[in-house]
Amino acid sequence: MFGKKKGLAANEDQMKLDFKRTLFVGFAFMGIMCFWEVYDYIMPLILQRVFGMSYTEYGVIMALDNMLAIFLLPLFGHLSDKRNSRIGRRTTFILWGTILAVAFMICMAVVEHVEYGLVTKIDVDDPNAVYDYMLQYGSNWTGEEKASIDAFIAGWNNADIQTWFNGLKAGTLELTDAQTALYNKDFLTPFYETQRLYAAQVRGENVGLLVAFIIMLLAVLVAMASYRSPAIALMPDVTPKPLRSQANALITFMGGAGGLVSIIIYTVYNTLAPERYSASHIWLFVTLGIIMLLMLIAFMSVVRENKFVQMRNEEEKRWNVVDEEEVHCNEPLGKEKRLSFFLILATVFMWFMGWNAIKSHLTTYATTILKFEDSFVSVINILNGAGGAIALLPVALLAAKFGRKKTILMGVVIAVCAFIPCIFLNDGMNKIGLMVGFTICFLVAGFGLVIINVNTLPMVTELAKGSNVGQYTGYYYVASMTAQAITPIIGGVILDHTSDDQKGLLFVYGIACIAVAFVTMFFTKYGDNRPERKKKMVEYFGEDE
Repeated sequence: MFGKKKGLAANEDQMKLDFKRTLFVGFAFMGIMCFWEVYDYIMPLILQRVFGMSYTEYGVIMALDNMLAIFLLPLFGHLSDKRNSRIGRRTTFILWGTILAVAFMICMAVVEHVEYGLVTKIDVDDPNAVYDYMLQYGSNWTGEEKASIDAFIAGWNNADIQTWFNGLKAGTLELTDAQTALYNKDFLTPFYETQRLYAAQVRGENVGLLVAFIIMLLAVLVAMASYRSPAIALMPDVTPKPLRSQANALITFMGGAGGLVSIIIYTVYNTLAPERYSASHIWLFVTLGIIMLLMLIAFMSVVRENKFVQMRNEEEKRWNVVDEEEVHCNEPLGKEKRLSFFLILATVFMWFMGWNAIKSHLTTYATTILKFEDSFVSVINILNGAGGAIALLPVALLAAKFGRKKTILMGVVIAVCAFIPCIFLNDGMNKIGLMVGFTICFLVAGFGLVIINVNTLPMVTELAKGSNVGQYTGYYYVASMTAQAITPIIGGVILDHTSDDQKGLLFVYGIACIAVAFVTMFFTKYGDNRPERKKKMVEYFGEDE
């Protein structure tokens, strides 16, 4: 199907990825990932601490974007395929989608800020205030948990306990591992749950605010969905098929850079914000909106979609790599290719079932179960994003050398091996060792994530025609978003119905789903790129003169 054009100069014996063009196109995805990094980190905390939702309840809310995406991403991908605009069929959606998303996001943040003002009735630095608070709102606890609360509350009447607590808050008192475990069990766990119960009571008394928040949230999610498929489809639009794994690696790098920007933003915000306002994120969302608009301005300034598409067409003609099936773009896929197409989507589905079950609960799992500070979760995300960015170049080389299929299988194995130790981690371990071990596991799993993400989308678009790339990109996101709509709820149910020393079952579930993805990819026959002859590293990211 593909061949090399004869008569080229000796120093022009291979196609090269247009680095600059791909980088420019990546600004759109950079803005998208900037939003989702903040959303995935902050939204569970808002729903649990501000609106008082349980794991299962906020798991349903966290699945909303994915439920909507199942229908909206193919729709907007198809609409962008059919769009004919002076600025480009994808660019129109990127422009207006970003503007609407930022506007609705600020409105949502205002509602959250008002709700938070109603639930901040406690100064956690005042032992007497903590005593009254837990005594009043922890009254519905029963059994062992109630006994722990009663015992700890009784301790507040002891001056030594108050001195100990004040020293702990001031950072002048260090605890042994045993004391830390006792403090976590007898104070932090019931205190956090008491906060949630009170927030749930406030939510019930102010249903209008919850309704307004959900409406604004839905508006944000629809706006984000309106340009996600078009933004991703722009990469294959401007990139010849043989180079799409390398191009997707660069696009993924841009997305990772956007996520890293967001991680830095909310890490700085958590550090600088006064503690009593740290759970209200209005200024964080305003900052995020400004960043997204700046990325949009950068995109609109340098991307000329129609020109870039024409350049791609000329390159394919020059190298004689025009897909013969493009001529018959209305014909359906053959039986074997259709089977491979569904197997690729099944791989995407099962991978996200496993990964997102863990990722969507990472913030609350790390802070509530393992008792990490909020800021440390930010550190995990920063390192994970940085590690993923570093991994992109070797991943692109692996795909070119061994093919997409074998590279994806490697990524699945790496992710499974990385998550297995997480099953056994708990807050009773040495704090430093626990932090280091948990971080390393997510770094390695993140490398597996990059390997899979970089190669699965090009396998889908490899089977698409030029006129329906947006639609096929939408199918890809149907698979991933369907999984992400279901799996946070399943993960929430697992966490709600297991004791603290059994929370590792969340990772057992995630690992099992990822292992199934290995099987489906193993039987996939089409959508792979053909391994090419060995090249120098610079050739993969070279640029035409």
